[in-house]
Amino acid sequence: MAGSVRQNRLMKHRNSALTLTVTAFGLAAAASLLVYVTPVAAYDRYNNGCQNCHGSFTGPVSPQGTMFPSNNKHTMHRSANYMATACNLCHTTGDGNNPFIGSSNGTANNRGVGCSGCHGHDYGGSVGVSGAGLRAHHATSGVAVCATCHTQDPTPLPEYVRPLYYGTPDTRANDSCNSPPGSNTRENWSVGDTLGLDNDGNGLYDGSDPNCGRIRADLNCDGAINNFDIDPFVLALTSPDAYRAAFPGCNFLHADINSDGLVNNFDIDPFVLCLTAGGCQ
Repeated sequence: MAGSVRQNRLMKHRNSALTLTVTAFGLAAAASLLVYVTPVAAYDRYNNGCQNCHGSFTGPVSPQGTMFPSNNKHTMHRSANYMATACNLCHTTGDGNNPFIGSSNGTANNRGVGCSGCHGHDYGGSVGVSGAGLRAHHATSGVAVCATCHTQDPTPLPEYVRPLYYGTPDTRANDSCNSPPGSNTRENWSVGDTLGLDNDGNGLYDGSDPNCGRIRADLNCDGAINNFDIDPFVLALTSPDAYRAAFPGCNFLHADINSDGLVNNFDIDPFVLCLTAGGCQ
């Protein structure tokens, strides 16, 4: 009798131990599975992949052939002699010169969207949307690695639309078409080349991009900005199709006076300034 009791107790201990072992194994497996499926941004920071093609963030050259003043791309971005960009446009506190592509501390003038603030536009700041033009540029160049995750990018804004940081007190970068050679408002400060950025990702740079060929406020395309552009401008605002039919040789985006990629009522005041202030500002 005593032997049977001991045997039953041993069986209970054995079963309890087996249950604990199975449970522990199951929890460990579940934890491993959770770790495995957690999504991670492949290129969330510059030195997490970008440096393979473009060189170290503090390096002198890019493997693509670009050379930088002072032999340092970081100095080019930061120095008052060059781009004079505020640190917090690109950096997050303690990032160790390895900035995040889509986020940063920001400044009093700009919310922080990291590299996307100048490279490829920001389309709302969420992962999978920021930097759509930058990814389009890589795809056009034959680099398809981004497309496996980013399958629903919006159509990039036209080249002439200035990225978020351009034209603000935090950087000298201003003209996304890089049109005035030698000025301090262009977007290119690298050594030995004259190309700016391909922000819309179509592979065409600066004046070679048709979107940079527009003449703001010249809505009848006669080469002048005057009262004869008023009626065509109103037509562009109220009936885009009718405008295109009436002026088939004109770029409809001439009516996007404030350069936000849209033709709407927000272009009216800038259009008036173009007519009355001796040119578009």
